[in-house]
Amino acid sequence: MGRAGSPHRGTTGAETGGKLMREQSTDETALVAAARRGDPAARDRLVSAYLPLVYNVVGRALNGHADVDDVVQDTLLRALSGLDGLRDPARFRAWLVAIAMNQVRRRWSVAQRRPLPLDTAADGPAQGDFAELAILRLGLSGQRREVAEATRWLDPADRQVLSLWWLEAAGELTRGDVATALGLSRAHTGVRVQRVKGQLDVCRQVVRALGARDECAALGALTEEWDGTPGPLWRKRIARHVRGCGRCGRSAADLLPVDGLLAGTGLVAVPLSLHSAPFAGHGTAALAAHGGAAHGAVAVHRVLDAGRRVFRPGTAAKATAAGAAVAAAALLIAVYRAPEKAPDAAPPARPTVSAPLASQPPAFPTATATVSAEVTPTTAAPSPTPTRTHTRAPSAAVPATEAASRLDLLDRTNALRAQSGCAPLRTDPRLTRVAQNDARAVAARGAVDPPGGRTGDVGERVTAAGYSWTSVGEAAAYGDKDAAAVAREWAEDHMRQLLVDCRYTDVGVGLVVSGDRRAWTEVLAGSG
Repeated sequence: MGRAGSPHRGTTGAETGGKLMREQSTDETALVAAARRGDPAARDRLVSAYLPLVYNVVGRALNGHADVDDVVQDTLLRALSGLDGLRDPARFRAWLVAIAMNQVRRRWSVAQRRPLPLDTAADGPAQGDFAELAILRLGLSGQRREVAEATRWLDPADRQVLSLWWLEAAGELTRGDVATALGLSRAHTGVRVQRVKGQLDVCRQVVRALGARDECAALGALTEEWDGTPGPLWRKRIARHVRGCGRCGRSAADLLPVDGLLAGTGLVAVPLSLHSAPFAGHGTAALAAHGGAAHGAVAVHRVLDAGRRVFRPGTAAKATAAGAAVAAAALLIAVYRAPEKAPDAAPPARPTVSAPLASQPPAFPTATATVSAEVTPTTAAPSPTPTRTHTRAPSAAVPATEAASRLDLLDRTNALRAQSGCAPLRTDPRLTRVAQNDARAVAARGAVDPPGGRTGDVGERVTAAGYSWTSVGEAAAYGDKDAAAVAREWAEDHMRQLLVDCRYTDVGVGLVVSGDRRAWTEVLAGSG
């Protein structure tokens, strides 16, 4: 077994997980049904029963950051307030975990707007590294301990997926629960999980090598200036060394499959701070006492009322610089949030995240600060062609090549979103009409909207098309670039923050080809 910790006795992890899920399924349905009827005792029991699960999902996803308690409380308060609208009590677990992941991604999204990253001390004292908590409270040793230590080296988006898959491997969640929380199909979830497992194995090799670096002079020299903080740059450097070093490579040769190591590991105990949280022991009373407390965790980050565009310091300067560097002029038209409304109780169709985390947020009804950047193209105007102002009648058939190009751009956008844990966008005919009309306007002008142009009314156009939205935004580009080039430029500049915003569920893609010039638009919206 190498360095593996002692396996649990009795049934296998898979069997234990299966039995656990079956036993809880019947009990939780009855408990949720009672809580929906307003039984205070049932609500209290529901919170007590699922507090450990939520704490483990959030704690591992945020790596024990000081905001963990707030996110856990927000999650449970939102779940309690939305019980009346839960369509299927048997789906409560998956629904609750999806809310938790929405809150995690929302917190990361908010953190991106702060001057310092979420992991810095400026956000407040951390409760403690969650990996260390897991090691101490679960008594992990050997390779199980190494797996916990390896999670520190994962990127935030991968850590979010891992927080769900870890609990699946431990028998606490099903693959269906994980897919619901990620807002992905089971097949796509399998791909995401497999990728994270591969990255985790790389991190395990890094941990193993560092544990024996005194035995490798080359590794000691490589890490001489390393400050001991896990990070992507040092992960790559050390992993590259392990691949090329016979000694370090051999030390990682006996690593066992991570699935078996996590089977039956259990849940990290909930800290006392959460046992004394507002919802603990008060059920509906907590909601009455706190009113909108579920929104409190992000209330301080609201800058302007919903529907008004908000600029972060430095955004305009960065956008101007980006515009000068982009060959095909690109424009982030606007991002809106609708006025607040009652929380949706139905499980989100996809996660809410914003890169790098994700953040994002169908089940989150708060009006948050959004970003709007306007870029005035600085490239030379394209040479006019006789057909530049030509537009098709709405009833005209779309050429197969244009349809394929639009699909290509959408596929590339969804691939970018998948990297940040966002669900793929669904094509909506109403948004497609708006996007196509906007593409015609861009083609007619030979440029994307200048400041003061059509940048401020995308929400009005989407509403006029019959789409009831809570968030909406648009990306546009003009030039001689194909779908691959446009997608690449959007992914590398300020446009990325729009495309990987997980609030969006639907999209319309517009394309007008005039000679060697193409006008591209993507209208993204969410109604959750």
